[in-house]
Amino acid sequence: HYLFTSQALSLSRPKPPSKATTLNQANMSTEEKEPAAAKEEEEEEEDLEKLQAEIARMEAEAARIAQETEDLDKSSSAAGAAASTSAAAATEGKKGDADTANKDGHSIYVGQVDYSTTPEELLAHFESCGTVERVTIVCDKFTGKPKGFAYLEFQVSTAMRCYFFV
Repeated sequence: HYLFTSQALSLSRPKPPSKATTLNQANMSTEEKEPAAAKEEEEEEEDLEKLQAEIARMEAEAARIAQETEDLDKSSSAAGAAASTSAAAATEGKKGDADTANKDGHSIYVGQVDYSTTPEELLAHFESCGTVERVTIVCDKFTGKPKGFAYLEFQVSTAMRCYFFV
């Protein structure tokens, strides 16, 4: 290794440490070494205690998770019984879909409805065909004004045949 000095632009070798410096370090008294060793030992003990506390915390968490897993297993077996109940509810939901399809069979579309027509006027007009359960005049969602068509739902599908003659 070479060093540049600020006084001259020549290279010079660094001086090796003197023998007196190395002897002083080697002859450190045992009294100076003992406090350092005692300090390191105390730090190691503190680290060991921290690790043991962390292990205890992790073991407690593992026990809690195991308990929660058991509780979930118990509740999932109870959920199996609830699944059969939900399957029955789904069957009833299909019946509701069938009712909707059935109601669609009782509904008619009425076009060219005047914008000033009221549901009561449509009800009175189609009453001769049968019992009208619902009248829906479709309106624009932004303006709220009628779009010019409507849907009528009859109580029975035979009433729809009369619709063509009205």
